[in-house]
Amino acid sequence: MAEPDERECAVCTNDFTIPKILPCGHHLCRECVISWMDSKSAAGCPLCRCPIAQQSDGSSSATVDALPTDFVMEALVESARVLSKDHLCCVCEDVRADFICMQCQDMLCSACANVHKKLSVSRSHDVESVSTVTPERLAASRPALCADHGDKQAEFFCREHRLAVCSACRSHKHKVCRETNYLEDEKELAQNSLNDLRKILVEAEQKLEQAIGQVTSCLQEVDVSEQEDMAQVDKSCDRLQKLVEDFCNKLKENTRTSHLKIRNSLREVKTNFSNRLGKVTSHKHILTRATAVSPRPALIHMTQTLTDRVIGLDLSAELHQEVWVKPLSSVEWCQEVAGRIENELVKFSQQNTESEVLNALGEGLQKLQIGSRVGVLVDSSNDLHLFVDGQDQGVAAKSVLRPCFAVFSIYDTVIKARQPTLT
Repeated sequence: MAEPDERECAVCTNDFTIPKILPCGHHLCRECVISWMDSKSAAGCPLCRCPIAQQSDGSSSATVDALPTDFVMEALVESARVLSKDHLCCVCEDVRADFICMQCQDMLCSACANVHKKLSVSRSHDVESVSTVTPERLAASRPALCADHGDKQAEFFCREHRLAVCSACRSHKHKVCRETNYLEDEKELAQNSLNDLRKILVEAEQKLEQAIGQVTSCLQEVDVSEQEDMAQVDKSCDRLQKLVEDFCNKLKENTRTSHLKIRNSLREVKTNFSNRLGKVTSHKHILTRATAVSPRPALIHMTQTLTDRVIGLDLSAELHQEVWVKPLSSVEWCQEVAGRIENELVKFSQQNTESEVLNALGEGLQKLQIGSRVGVLVDSSNDLHLFVDGQDQGVAAKSVLRPCFAVFSIYDTVIKARQPTLT
């Protein structure tokens, strides 16, 4: 059953007037399509953005008129409009109508409905309760009227003019037409054709739904795979981070220990030097005082004593070798280790790029036949393209650094594809 919104135009939100079928399958009123196309350049369907047929002569009206009209939707709109009117008997005045003639589409009260069933011209008509009739049933029961005589029932269909005609028109106006068949036979043929088309669409719909389901399943697998890979990446990076932290802590501890040893040694040297300095300073004061105040005999005795004492102080000992020995620095070694790790990471990134190139080239080579011509090209965006028989197979890899070359067997598979290391 067509819902009310299915009978409404998406642009004007009113019931369809001359509903046109767009290439995407949606409906719009004829005038709405024209105004929509005139208001926008390269206008697409307002519901799905699919393009509307290209204008051939610059006239939007000509383009819209070339679109098929949905006569079924037009009949549904008209039937819905009949059922939406006030249910008043078309014969009596201000009398509620509880019935409708499915062929005449006239509203009838109970008395008029009984009379309608007895009249010879309407005895075969179906009179039903208004409350049970749907727009679809009312549209389906509408009699086929002659295209030239609206008051006469059509019995034939002229294929040449695509018109339903009465017997009189068939005998006169369409007498020379090559194919004029019974309308019921044409309806049956049309119904069979529509059933066949529906089967094709149902099968296509099922295949598309199945394909969408497979893609959806693949997307779900990709999501799961991404989560798992992300977890592995986090786990690996956490492990690397822990190793780096442990290495950093160990290196700091070793550095701290080595410097502590040197620091303690220097402190011992400093204490020794301080003690020796105290002895030298004390004896210097003794010499100064002896020179200044000692009487002559005492000065003579003090000279020999102090000479022996100063000689005993070992003032000629080398001081520089005991003062400072620079500890072995860990900076250069750390930089060397970090450089090695960085080189390994760069190699890992290059391996991923090479893998992308190999996969893309492999997919392209599967399309090769004997005599095929193949080539690779790095464009201005540093994207690698694969060409087979002059046809671009798409981007094989992105951000490929130049120069880049690929080596492969044209009748087999890829041998190697990489960026050479420049020195």
